[in-house]
Amino acid sequence: MTKKDKLKEMLDKRNPLDSKREAVTPVDLYTKPQVDKTTKPQVVKNTKPQVHKEAKPQVVKYTTHLKAETIKDIKRYSLENDLKDYEVLQEAVENYLKGKKTS
Repeated sequence: MTKKDKLKEMLDKRNPLDSKREAVTPVDLYTKPQVDKTTKPQVVKNTKPQVHKEAKPQVVKYTTHLKAETIKDIKRYSLENDLKDYEVLQEAVENYLKGKKTS
């Protein structure tokens, strides 16, 4: 028996078409199946009246250059006084500009 014959014999033994399989009916992919949709009753939700929150002032991001020691001091001060660093700078700049206007 040659290699070719052995291979053919092995392939014939494992042929999946020889086993008994159920026939599968094809599905039409282009039509939607009819599904019975049961509707749920609508749920009434009670809405709360709107509460007007105090609007925060508009803030615009602004970047600048400062000495490293100045940045450390700002961060230290803001941490000790429970403030954000930009709040410290905002107040400092406003105070500086008010002093310039009165001069």
